[in-house]
Amino acid sequence: MDDYFGLARELLAKGRAQIADPYAQAELYDLLNLQVGGDEFYVEFAKERGGRVLDLACGSGRLLPQLLDAGLEVAGLDLAPAMLERARRRLGERAGQVELVLGDMRGFSFGQPFDTILIPYCSLIYMHSDADRLAVFQRCSQHLREGGWLAFDFLAGAVEVGEGVPSLALQGIHPFTEELLVSVVQIKGLARDLRLLNQINYILPKEPKPAQVTVFASREAVVQPEHMADLVVQAGFEVAGVYGSFALEPYAGGETCLMVACKRRG
Repeated sequence: MDDYFGLARELLAKGRAQIADPYAQAELYDLLNLQVGGDEFYVEFAKERGGRVLDLACGSGRLLPQLLDAGLEVAGLDLAPAMLERARRRLGERAGQVELVLGDMRGFSFGQPFDTILIPYCSLIYMHSDADRLAVFQRCSQHLREGGWLAFDFLAGAVEVGEGVPSLALQGIHPFTEELLVSVVQIKGLARDLRLLNQINYILPKEPKPAQVTVFASREAVVQPEHMADLVVQAGFEVAGVYGSFALEPYAGGETCLMVACKRRG
C-alpha cells in the first residue's frame, strides 16, 4: 500500500478497488495515452536520417507502422509482453517486417547497429537513478553507428513536494467493448526529482454487470535538463539540441523537455 494515497488507498483498504497492471490492458493504455504527442517529430527525425531505427520502450507499437511507412528498417524493444503483443496486432500483416524484442532498455542487445534510436513518450521516467539513465544511454551509444542519432523526451524541472489535486485523465466509451471509462489521476511529490502517480479507473460495462474500479501506481523520475545532458555526454554523445516542445524552440522551463544528441566520432 506504500505506493497508494488518498482515495486510491481508501478504495483498496475497503475492498472497493483492485490493483491493475496497465500493461496487461494494452487497449486501455492506448486510450489513456492518446494525448501524448511527438509522433510526427520522431517519424520525421528518423526519416531524415534514414537507414535503421530503434523505437526503445516501444510499448504498444504506436510509432512502428509510421516508421515503416517512412521507408525505414524498424526494430522495437519493450519490457512488457502484453505491449509487444499489442504491437504485433497493430502491425498486422507487416509484423514480420519489424524486429520486436522483449527486453530492458538498460541491457538490450541487437546484432546490427542503428542509425537512429528514439525514446518517445517520456519513457525515461521509469529510470529512477543516474546509474539507470546512464546505462540506457551507454547501451544506445553501443548500438549506434558513429555519427548516429538519439532523440528522447522526458519530465523536466522540479517536483513540488506534497499531494496535488486530482484531475480527469480520460472519459469516454471504449471503442471495442463500449464500456464507459472514467480515469482520474493524482500526483504526490515525494522529492524534488521523484513523483508518485495514482490512477483510478472506473469501468462501467455496457451490459448490466457490476462496475469495476481499478487503481494503478507509478513512481516517475523528473530530471533537470542540464543534468540529463551531462549523462548523455558521459555516454559518448554530443548534445545537439535541448527543446521545450516538438516545435523545437529552446527549452526555457516547463514540465517536459526534448533532447537530441549525436554519437561522437572516433
